[in-house]
Amino acid sequence: MRANAIFFLSTASTGMSVLFIPVIAKELGASNLLVGVIVSVYGLMSLISMYLFGWVSDNRGRLALIKAGMLLSTFTFMLQVFSSSPESLLLIRALCGFSIGVFYSSLVIYGMESGKKLGKFTSYESLGWGVGNLAAGAIAAYADVFILSAFLFLISFTLALKLPNVKSHHVRVPLIPLGIIRRNLNVYVPFLLRDIGAFSIWAFFPLYLYELGASSLWIGIIYFFNTGGQFLFKQYIDRYGSERLFTWGLILSALAFYGYGLPTYYLHVLIMQLMVAAAWSALSVGAMGLLTERNPEKAAVIGLFSSARSFAQIIGPLIAGAVTQLWGFGALMIFAGTITMAGLAAHIILRKR
Repeated sequence: MRANAIFFLSTASTGMSVLFIPVIAKELGASNLLVGVIVSVYGLMSLISMYLFGWVSDNRGRLALIKAGMLLSTFTFMLQVFSSSPESLLLIRALCGFSIGVFYSSLVIYGMESGKKLGKFTSYESLGWGVGNLAAGAIAAYADVFILSAFLFLISFTLALKLPNVKSHHVRVPLIPLGIIRRNLNVYVPFLLRDIGAFSIWAFFPLYLYELGASSLWIGIIYFFNTGGQFLFKQYIDRYGSERLFTWGLILSALAFYGYGLPTYYLHVLIMQLMVAAAWSALSVGAMGLLTERNPEKAAVIGLFSSARSFAQIIGPLIAGAVTQLWGFGALMIFAGTITMAGLAAHIILRKR
């Protein structure tokens, strides 16, 4: 229960902090391209941090990293209150991204080593995102949101101090695990392509919803349809095979991304949000299942999985900034759906190697 609560609270903090970053950046005077850079720097620092501390976790242990990451995140997320320019916001979001990477892989593997089912355990991450997004939309005062997010990390740190030790499977992993990457390309490559599409949309999604007429509260509610839906779907999908889940996650993602280009009113987006909820539930549980079933270096493969997501969080917003600047939101949705279909093709090809 304690690990579930930590996963929920830390993700709620992350979710409420990220929701209005594009809006804040625009209000501080950033161009669309600079908004993309501000969103992507969080992914860059997460990539570096998750890669490094996933390796440390397999070689040195989990609990110390969970505690250190929660404490560091308490301070970095509080710093967001003091963002006063696009440049300061960029720097602080970089620090936030790094602090998340310290604990994420260790927390996921700790839950698995505690005997928790992967789908149900990661459902608390989804629920945290949903509650965090909803809270941010309801509060709508940026400083209050950032203070609350730091407080939730402080609670998570307090809970982490009392986490019991569990038997960990430690293995020696090289710092640059080329062998692990090669034997899991059929998961990493399609996942990366899909998430480039996803993060290209998420980088400007609040601005897109504002354009469709949504209020701050409705933006939070619309996000909750996705992440709250994930919590429900993940309760039931552990019964299905990892390969089947991963493939259907790619297919549903592509359909949903294309669908985002159709609405003329913000409530129409709710249908695509539920599709994305089902897609991400299947994709993430399928990917982590394939990786942990095949590889003894569990934290390393999850760290690389998270790093792929962070890399997509760098590339996606940069592409989105350029595409929306030149052609608008509709072109962005077409790009996201098409690159996800390319990911599905890559999975089929690489699986037959």
